[in-house]
Amino acid sequence: MKNRKKKNSSGNNMPEIKAWAIPIGTPQERQKVFMDLAISSEFQMSNRGLVFYYGKDLIDYKREKRTDLYRNEFLRVLSKFMTDCLEDNCPSSWDLCGSSFWEKFIYYFYPQNIKISPAKKEVESFLFQLKKFVHWLDKRVGTHYYPEIEKYSTEAAFDLKSCEHLLNSLFMIHFPQANSDGWDPEQELERLTQYGTQFTDSQEGVFEVTNKIEDTVILTDLSSNHTYYVKGLPSDFVNLGMILSGVIGKRKQEKHWNWYITVAVNPQQAKPFTPLFLTC
Repeated sequence: MKNRKKKNSSGNNMPEIKAWAIPIGTPQERQKVFMDLAISSEFQMSNRGLVFYYGKDLIDYKREKRTDLYRNEFLRVLSKFMTDCLEDNCPSSWDLCGSSFWEKFIYYFYPQNIKISPAKKEVESFLFQLKKFVHWLDKRVGTHYYPEIEKYSTEAAFDLKSCEHLLNSLFMIHFPQANSDGWDPEQELERLTQYGTQFTDSQEGVFEVTNKIEDTVILTDLSSNHTYYVKGLPSDFVNLGMILSGVIGKRKQEKHWNWYITVAVNPQQAKPFTPLFLTC
């Protein structure tokens, strides 16, 4: 199993390959590896997870309710967080996954993986599944995270749901025909790309919502600290302090900017993880 890194140990940009081996001594062990691969593939866990402590736990948790779609979606996001986001900085055991680990997962990573759904129940499902998993984990490995996760879930619910509502609203603004028969996502993306060509200036960034004036949202770029007056955001769904990742554009001679590509919407609690946004 291999993992490709952006830089090698000498610091240049040549790719570096890191490999892990799973020792297989008997036909039974070989069969188990293939079974674990099959189950982990159902929630898209990277193969590298099989050689780390969390991989076995996620697979066993999945195995208990293999057809549960909500559990599957939760495990997809959690495994992506462990294998892709944390990579080599992943804690070496569940015991070492402290408050910062859970805050990063809940406030920074999960909001960037909220699924668009007309029912707008994804956040509610995620928080419920998170509590179920942590309760199971505490019993399995002897951790004591459930009280903390229950507290986080209560505190995060409103802000995460606000992010979900804004994401869904922006999706319908970008793709108004999404619920129509015969909707072609590729065609719509091409239309959005063509829409962007009308702007003489564009800026991709991670922005904090610092104020609202009627239908204009004032955004501050977290990298440059520049301020932008932006139209095209559904201001009724935009809360002060939200962190918006995306692209804004401006036509020649216009004073305001236009929001036209959305990458992610995070709550204010994600701001401590600003360095992660800016290095993605």
